[in-house]
Amino acid sequence: MKKLIVLLLFIVLAFGGCIYVISLFNWKKTFGIEKVTTDLDQKLGDVFWESYSADMVEVKDDKVILPIIKMVDQLCTTNGIKSASIKVHVVSNKEINAFAMPGRHLVVHTGLIQFADHQDEIAGVVAHEIAHIESGHVVKKLGKEIGLSILMNLTLGDIGGEVVRNALSTITSTAYDRSLEKEADLKAVDYMIAAKMNPTYLASFLEKLDKQSQTPEVLQWVSTHPDSKERVSYINQKVKSISPKAVE
Repeated sequence: MKKLIVLLLFIVLAFGGCIYVISLFNWKKTFGIEKVTTDLDQKLGDVFWESYSADMVEVKDDKVILPIIKMVDQLCTTNGIKSASIKVHVVSNKEINAFAMPGRHLVVHTGLIQFADHQDEIAGVVAHEIAHIESGHVVKKLGKEIGLSILMNLTLGDIGGEVVRNALSTITSTAYDRSLEKEADLKAVDYMIAAKMNPTYLASFLEKLDKQSQTPEVLQWVSTHPDSKERVSYINQKVKSISPKAVE
């Protein structure tokens, strides 16, 4: 009986030791999984931006672009993010929208810039999209919606333009999972506070959009960012828990 107990104890300890060793092992580094993911993201970014920009006019006016680039730089540098890694594009489009693409592309429509009453409203949206980029939400969303195998084939040029356009539509015209959207909102609050921006403007921007939700230009944003009232509530709660004076 004692031998059986000792044997069982040995098996348990041996199993536990194996699990511990496995947990210490850097599988990503050893098998190059992280590099594969990064390479996939970059290649997808090239494919999508080439397709998207073919039908859009990218704004080149420094008066429009430089304030957005400065905003991105401020949000990034104060939050330990390499600002040069974010590829900022301002696109001439009346729809109120901004979105992240694979490859760390950040697209901002002129319609959103014109709709905003305060620069921190734009900063809130930009911070939200940077949060999607930093959290890897873009490829997660695409993988769920269209499948990882199709994404891999896209980077190899094995799939036609129609599939690329459908994938682009997934990025620009469909919502993230609610949990990912909330994660990006709350991370945006942290980013803005670190950058000494007022995150309540992100909430007020959402409230303004909700009030004008039937306006054609606003419908695009509302369709891709649902539940504005809920989002305003938890954004303000988060801000109040960190900086009470900001919501007074």
